[in-house]
Amino acid sequence: MRVLDAAATAAALPWAPLLAEIAAVCREHAAGNIDCPPRLVLPLPEDGTLLVMPARSAAIAVTKLVTVHPHNAARGRPTIAGEVIVIDGASGERLALLDGPTLTARRTAAVSLLAVELMATRPPREVLVVGSGAQALAHVEALRALHPQARICVQARRPVAIEGAETIAAAQQAQRRWDLLIAATSSREPVLADGVGEGALVIGVGAFRHDMVELPPALVAAAEVFVDDPEGARAEAGDLLAAGLTGPLPSLEELVLGRRPATDGRTRVFKSVGCARWDLAAARLAVRVPAR
Repeated sequence: MRVLDAAATAAALPWAPLLAEIAAVCREHAAGNIDCPPRLVLPLPEDGTLLVMPARSAAIAVTKLVTVHPHNAARGRPTIAGEVIVIDGASGERLALLDGPTLTARRTAAVSLLAVELMATRPPREVLVVGSGAQALAHVEALRALHPQARICVQARRPVAIEGAETIAAAQQAQRRWDLLIAATSSREPVLADGVGEGALVIGVGAFRHDMVELPPALVAAAEVFVDDPEGARAEAGDLLAAGLTGPLPSLEELVLGRRPATDGRTRVFKSVGCARWDLAAARLAVRVPAR
């Protein structure tokens, strides 16, 4: 069994091929060739969460075990810890053990950038990323690689220097007109001020529990909303629940299959909570296992 540490996992997941693999998994799932049951979510002490996330294609199966402890950042510890086990579907042989936080950060950013590709009205030039953790850093890296024309600003609670990005204070949000805003925090209250993000593409990736809210409910309620995983979003996305959106919403899979947002000028919101299909796509790319 191959064991890939954080650096090796990152190197095995280049951005453009990762976006393509996620799109391929969307098509295969729509065709009924991928199984991805709802993830198991267990609460842990210190506001922590344990996630168990399996998925299966014709060639391989994966299971991700990941823990999320939001208070760890204040203690100088990683917020996310975990691993992804890659298994040969035909024999049960363990093919690889991948670094969970690295894979999660990169596949989440890749899902967001695929949504940008399919939902943005134009290539983003003014971008705001709210957050300074692993997810925010991965999104900045993906944006620099795939949208080098973009000017990226990062807003964080603590001073942070991120290569290729300008750091701004929360009070500066409303001073610019953004094409793209990405919220990547574990906040329980909106991180965007009133009016910020209206008419733009807004992506929420940090709030993955029903009690987490990053995006203003009024902004979400008035927007055209797409989600990465409809089943997971209905159960877990606090941003959507706070806005009163409890019914089915169009998905990334539908975007990949050809659906497009309306052209009425409304704000567009993409809400991502994560699912094991994206881990499967990343694992398949990392171990170079083709679809069967």
